[in-house]
Amino acid sequence: MKSIITTLAVAGPLLLGLPGCGGGGSGSASDSASNASPSASSSSSGSSSGSSSGSSGGAAAASTLTGTAAIGAPIQGNVVAIDINGKVSPAASTAADGAFTVDVSGMTAPFMLSITGSAAGKQVTLNSVATAAGQTVNLTPLTDLIVASAAGRPAGSSLAALCAPVANVVAPACLSALSDAANATRLTAAVTAVSDMIKPINSSGLNPLTGSFKADGSGMDAVLDQILVAPATALGAQATVTLIATNTALGQVTLPGSAGGSASHATTAPSAPQLAAAGAAASVLPEIKACLASFNALYTGKNGTPPSVSRVGDFFDAGFRLGKLDDKAALTTFLSSAQVPAGLAIQVAGLSPIDMTPLSATELQTLQANASLLPIDVFKARTTSAVTLANGAPVSAWVQIGIAGDASSNNWKMVKGAAYPGCAGGWRFAGSQHVDMHMMARIARSQAPNGTVSYSRQWAFHLEKEALADEGLGVDTVLVRGPGLSTYSGNPASPVGSTGVRLTLTVPAPGDLSSTLLIDGGNGFYGKGEALQSCQDLTSTSAPAGTPCIDESAAPPGSIYTWSLRSGGVNGTVVGVFAYLTNAVPLSKAFAQANEANLFATITSVTPADLSAYKSASAAFAPGTVMDGLFRFNFTQGSAYGSRSDNCFVNFFDATGTKIFGAEQNPGGSQTSCIFNTASLNSGTLAKPQAIPVSGSIGVSTTVLGNQATSSRAY
Repeated sequence: MKSIITTLAVAGPLLLGLPGCGGGGSGSASDSASNASPSASSSSSGSSSGSSSGSSGGAAAASTLTGTAAIGAPIQGNVVAIDINGKVSPAASTAADGAFTVDVSGMTAPFMLSITGSAAGKQVTLNSVATAAGQTVNLTPLTDLIVASAAGRPAGSSLAALCAPVANVVAPACLSALSDAANATRLTAAVTAVSDMIKPINSSGLNPLTGSFKADGSGMDAVLDQILVAPATALGAQATVTLIATNTALGQVTLPGSAGGSASHATTAPSAPQLAAAGAAASVLPEIKACLASFNALYTGKNGTPPSVSRVGDFFDAGFRLGKLDDKAALTTFLSSAQVPAGLAIQVAGLSPIDMTPLSATELQTLQANASLLPIDVFKARTTSAVTLANGAPVSAWVQIGIAGDASSNNWKMVKGAAYPGCAGGWRFAGSQHVDMHMMARIARSQAPNGTVSYSRQWAFHLEKEALADEGLGVDTVLVRGPGLSTYSGNPASPVGSTGVRLTLTVPAPGDLSSTLLIDGGNGFYGKGEALQSCQDLTSTSAPAGTPCIDESAAPPGSIYTWSLRSGGVNGTVVGVFAYLTNAVPLSKAFAQANEANLFATITSVTPADLSAYKSASAAFAPGTVMDGLFRFNFTQGSAYGSRSDNCFVNFFDATGTKIFGAEQNPGGSQTSCIFNTASLNSGTLAKPQAIPVSGSIGVSTTVLGNQATSSRAY
C-alpha cells in the first residue's frame, strides 16, 4: 500500500488546466458551451473535441450537440452519441472545463449521449438525451437522473453498458430506452420533477438538461456542488437527491418494476434553517479550491527548488492524520524535499456525502452493545453532516480529494482557521483521520507464455499489516460491510448468492510473508489475496459456491463501506470504525478490451530480457545481496483517458509456485521507464533469493479512469 508520502512522491504533473469549479480552464471552450443554442452559428470554437462538423454557419449548428460535462468538477473523458437508428458518433473529448462538442452529422434525432471519464480522481459514467441536433445538452448527475426517470430504467454505467456497441451494433434495448427517454411527455415530466427538486437552490431557474452553464462554481455548477444524487441501480429501486449541507432529501425518483414503465417522483421542500445551512455551506468548495490552487502553485515549474517547510505547513492542520505515521511533521518535511516532482496537484471533486469522522468512543459503545446495529446505521444516525457549522458559519468539511497520479480518491477532512498567504478562507488539510488503506478498483491484462491474453478485475480491500500495527490497537481482524458484498451462488446463470454479507480480513499468521490483511485468513479461493472479484466474473472460474464476491450491479462509484477494527477475532472488542467512500469500480472487460491501447501500458523492453538472462546477470550477486540497478522496464502508454504510470513490479516463484522474490516500485515521475533500486521501492526487496526461480512475472500499472490498470507478462 502506498502511504500518502509515496503517493505524493509519484504524483506526476496533472494538467493544471483541469481545475475544480473555482478554477479557470479554457475560456473559449467554456464560452462555446455557454453560448450554444440551436441557432448558434458555431459550437466548436475552442473545444477540445474529437470530432468536427467540417462546415460552418447554420449547417454546423444543426450537425452538432454541445454542452458541459460536470459533477461539480469538470469531467475529463469521451462523449459519444447514439441516434435512434443505432448509428454511433465519433467520440468527442471534453475540454479542460468539461465543455464538449459532438458531431452528429448524418445521424437521426433523438440521441442518447454518454460519457466515461473522471473528475478529480472520481470515476464517472453519465447519460443524457437530446431531441434534436443543434441543441445544448449537458451531462451531469441530474441529466442521468432525468434519463433514468424518462426511460423507466437504471441509467449510469448500466445504461452506458447497454448502449455500448458490440461489433458496431447497438442493442435493441438501448434504442428502446432512447425512444422512451426522448418521448416528449415522459421527458417533460422528468425534467419538471428534477427541476422542482433543486428549485430551492437553483436561483437562476436553469434547465438542468438543456441550460448552458460553465463549470466554474456558479449557477448550475454551484447546484451540483451542494447536492448528492444517489442513483437507482435496479428496477423498482429509488434514486435520491440530497442536500449535502444538512443530509436531508430534496426528492426521490422511484423506478418502475419493469423496463420502460413509468417512474414516480416525490419532492421535499427544505425548511428555512436547512436552506440557511445550505447557503452557508455554499462558500466551502469555492474557498477550498482557491486554497488548493495556491498549494498546487508551489509545485508548478519548481525546477528542483521545493517550497519551505513553513510554507507547506501553512496548508496542513496540526491534527492532520492519515495513518499514525503520516502526520503533519512527516508530510511537510517530505513535501519540502526535492523528491516531490514539479506539477504535484491536489483537487477536490466535491463534498463527501456524510460526516466521515471515525466513530467516537460513545458511538463505539453503542455499536458494541447492540448486536443488531450496523456501523453504517450509526454514521447515518448522526445529526452532523459533511459540513460543520458554528454560529451559522462553516468550521470544517469532509471533501473528496483527488491526487494527481493516484487511481484512488480519498475523503479528507478540511478545517477552517485563520487566513494565510494564498488562502483567504483559511482551509487546511486534516486528512482521513483513520488508518491508511484503500479500496482501489483494478483491472489487469495478463499475457501467458504462449501469448494468450486474458483480463481480470478486482475490488481491493487493501490494508497493510504494518500500517495496522503502527496504530498500536492490537487489531487482528477487520470486518467490512457495504453495498454489493455477497457470496457466489455457484450457478453461472444467477451468480449472486447471499447478499448483505460481511467480509472478514485477518492479519497474516506469524511467519507469513503477506504484507496485507487477508480475505478469510488466506485459506479460501483468493489464497493470500486482499481483493475480491465480481460475482459475475466468478462464473468463468473454479470458485466454489459461498466464495465472497461483489455484486457489481449493486455497488456503483460513491458506495460507502464501513471498516470495523477488532481485537480478539470476529467477535472481539471493536476498537475503531471508519467509513470509506469508493470513487471508482473496475472497468468492464469489454471496455478494457476495446480501449486497451489507451488503458494499459505497453512494455517495449525489459532488462534482463527473460528468466535465463536474469540468471546469467544475477550470477555476480551472492544470495541475499541487493541487486540494485539490475532490472529495468521501458514502456509506452496511451493518453486518451489521461493514463499515468503508477508502479512496476517483478516476481519470482519456485517449482511449487511459492513466491520467493517480489519487488514493486514507482517510476519516480518517469512515464516511460522503471529502474529498480532499493531506495525507490514501494514494497518487497531486491535481495537475491536463495532459491533458483523457475517462473516469474513482470508488469507495469497505470492509473486511469479511477482504476489501477496492470499490464503483465510471464518472465
